[in-house]
Amino acid sequence: MSNNNPSASAQAIAEVMMHIGHIADSLGYTQGLKPSQWTALRYFASANASQRTVSAFADFHATTRGAASQMVEVLVNKELLTRVPVPEDRRVVQLHPTARALDLLQHDPMKDFAAVIAALPPNDQYHLAETLTRVLRGLLAKRQAA
Repeated sequence: MSNNNPSASAQAIAEVMMHIGHIADSLGYTQGLKPSQWTALRYFASANASQRTVSAFADFHATTRGAASQMVEVLVNKELLTRVPVPEDRRVVQLHPTARALDLLQHDPMKDFAAVIAALPPNDQYHLAETLTRVLRGLLAKRQAA
């Protein structure tokens, strides 16, 4: 990447980021799951109880309630999530990972991706996280404006 042409450099960086995303995404086709299903499992395994709902997941995953509901249905049918009514409000249903889901998460393909990042020097990890966060915020702002 040349420092003489910032727009070409930005284009090259964007292409590398897209390539990284595609490779990371392809790692997620394992254990009979798709990358988006892994994302949902990770979400429901780490979210606090009040955030374990279809609506909260849809907001997190930046998708529609309908799409999130369909994904949840697939994971319930695969016996990876269970629906648990909230006693204080029967209209609210929380989604909890099953023991099988927690076992699958021990073999989460994201761990391979994270290991590559973990091998970077700590200062590089910090700057990468800071920079990617700014890129993500910029993309989200453009998406909301569209």
